[in-house]
Amino acid sequence: MREKHSFQDAFTRADIETPFRYVPFEVPAGARRIEVSYHYDKLGAPPDEETHGPPPDNAIDIGIFDQRGVDFLTGGFRGWSGGARSGFYVATNGATPGYIGGQIDAGQWQVIIGCPVLASDTCRYWVDVSVDIDPEARADGDVPATRGDAAPPPASTGERRWYRGDLHSHTEHSDGYNTIPEYVREAGRRGLDFLAITDHNTTSHFTEIAGLRPETVLLIPGEEVTTAWGHANVWGFDGWVDFRCTEDGGMQRILDFVHKGGGLFSPNHPKVGYPWLFSGVKGYRVVEAWQGPWRFANSESLEFWERRLTAGERVTAVGGSDCHAIAPAIDLHPWTLGDPCTWAYAPAPLTERGVLDAVRAGHVFVSEDPTGPFLELTAECDGKTYLMGDEMSAAAGSPVTLKLRYRGPAEKKLRLYRDGGLWQEAVADGEDVTLQFELPLDGPGYVRAEAAGFRGRPERGEVVHALTNPIYLRPRT
Repeated sequence: MREKHSFQDAFTRADIETPFRYVPFEVPAGARRIEVSYHYDKLGAPPDEETHGPPPDNAIDIGIFDQRGVDFLTGGFRGWSGGARSGFYVATNGATPGYIGGQIDAGQWQVIIGCPVLASDTCRYWVDVSVDIDPEARADGDVPATRGDAAPPPASTGERRWYRGDLHSHTEHSDGYNTIPEYVREAGRRGLDFLAITDHNTTSHFTEIAGLRPETVLLIPGEEVTTAWGHANVWGFDGWVDFRCTEDGGMQRILDFVHKGGGLFSPNHPKVGYPWLFSGVKGYRVVEAWQGPWRFANSESLEFWERRLTAGERVTAVGGSDCHAIAPAIDLHPWTLGDPCTWAYAPAPLTERGVLDAVRAGHVFVSEDPTGPFLELTAECDGKTYLMGDEMSAAAGSPVTLKLRYRGPAEKKLRLYRDGGLWQEAVADGEDVTLQFELPLDGPGYVRAEAAGFRGRPERGEVVHALTNPIYLRPRT
């Protein structure tokens, strides 16, 4: 037996300040499958008279909540596909990627409709819902846990070493074009040790990741909290993270919710295209300071991170490819997994907790791809050795020895920045060099390093090939 429901409405300029609305429908006992499809007026405003370019389009997103409700942070989330799909299904024995299958309980379910772009004065939309019912059927059990039946392993205790990875990627579970197994193969080919799958506003990939457990690469489940005012990656959080916020207060609640649950929260690509507009949100410990090839406005992201440092905050810089497609899928972007590459200093054997603990500690540097360059900054003071991310505590005036280890092409510029300004610069006279610098511990601040130079077309200026996290200077008085 099948029940059908049809709805229609419109977004207008008058109500776009509330970009989410809900379409409720009743699910009877014995429901086995829910199918939803929708369409809308995509054509936006007339072509620009000056550029004669194509008109902008409206955009309508879609997802679904179950009978547990739609409360912020704690609602009964069952899936989201944004604008990547024209329809989806949720069933007791499966679901469209981006959606969570499992038991379908009776009660009021709600389709969520979002309007991130309204290019015309009015955008009409239509939603069709069908519910397949088997009155004799027995329940299949609870909705599966997002991480499957395996809890994250405890921290490793073996010898620490540098591991290469990518903390930002998208698969078919949101708007990517590849399966997770295809990403596993590509990550292995690229020489990555770990890969975070951070699909937009959903956790449907968590269970698949828990079931795969490949030997070639460590998969880390994550979520990119995606809004029209900024994106942020979340790792190490066992569950769905809400994205339905439009102002600083809502995003601050999301960040605090993630931290309370033991997760990490990182504003993504704070630069032109997808800027971070939640300027009043405080307390995040990580920033994606490098996304995709360096020339893609990553100097803006670097400046965003540097402003946090000069304000006295301790924030770890990471990189992420934001990869959405690899062969054999379409050639969507001019970058792939590991472009850039985040290097994490973690104990063996490699675990999710080991990687994320390294990020928490700032024991991380970023280079343009998995082949390097390798760039490691350490410091020695008062008989102790400090790594990037560490806070150096010694008596004021104590001598500090900084060592910068570089492996990569010769003749690149190696730079040390102190408290936001260039402090030292040297040219690598070989492919494996260690430089040493001295300074007194004469005040609070930080020191970080970069490797930079020309690549491809010199007339376009230098690019950054690698950058480190800071060593923080905190003299005792």
